[in-house]
Amino acid sequence: MKMIQGKTESNNGKQSEFSVWGKELERLAQEGVKREITKHKVAGHPIFYSLKGLPIMELSDGRCFEYHLRKDGTREIIREVNN
Repeated sequence: MKMIQGKTESNNGKQSEFSVWGKELERLAQEGVKREITKHKVAGHPIFYSLKGLPIMELSDGRCFEYHLRKDGTREIIREVNN
């Protein structure tokens, strides 16, 4: 029984260490994404994402639009969306 308890404690320690590492990795990744989005917007480029299932194009000035991507690759603006 002691071997099992020792192994369980060791595994819990590894899980805890892994959890801390995972949270730090997630934080660093989020910071990196925010930096890149800022650079992209400063350069005057729109960013694209989905908000509640709607395709959104956010302009560098912060205005957001629902859009539809046509088969020819052009975008059709559906409406402005309040963020």
